[in-house]
Amino acid sequence: MPVVELDEVELQRLQKQDRTVHALMANPQAKKKIFEAYKVVEPNARIPELEMEEAARAPVAELEKTVKELRTQIDADKAEREKQARLAELNGSVESGMAKLRRAGWTDDGLGEVRKLMDERGIIDPEIAAAYYEKQHPPQAPATPSGSGPWNFMEPPTDDDAYIKAITSSKAAAENENLVMQEAHKALNEFRGAQRR
Repeated sequence: MPVVELDEVELQRLQKQDRTVHALMANPQAKKKIFEAYKVVEPNARIPELEMEEAARAPVAELEKTVKELRTQIDADKAEREKQARLAELNGSVESGMAKLRRAGWTDDGLGEVRKLMDERGIIDPEIAAAYYEKQHPPQAPATPSGSGPWNFMEPPTDDDAYIKAITSSKAAAENENLVMQEAHKALNEFRGAQRR
């Protein structure tokens, strides 16, 4: 074997590299990383330590994959059950609210309108939807009498009503009939005028 001459600096560098490689090869984790790094540079190189580890890890990797899939499925089933429970609770709350509205006097048609409003507006409380519906559709004002004369026939007429004065002061039935016809025509005209508006 030929003799090679080295200067001292080169010798120290090589000795340091040798110590570093020996230290790395003595540590199992570092040794594995060196083999993996070498496999990157030389993909076709056979390294028995890595091949044995891969062969031992293959069944475990398959089991890990199966466990992960099962865990995902269990989590999805749990989330679905929780979702169904929340939906059942919400439906129960809605039905309870509808029953309360029915007891308050709401008809089937009115409840149908409340449900429709809940669907359209995304309202989940029937009472809030009913209040909103009533605000949007106020009840019609009660009919108030127009014309002359009190509706309370037990009270005496007031003195300012000309028709009542005329009818009570006339003695003949013919006069009373004419007065009645005049008032009837006046009431009909008022009624027809109100319908035209």
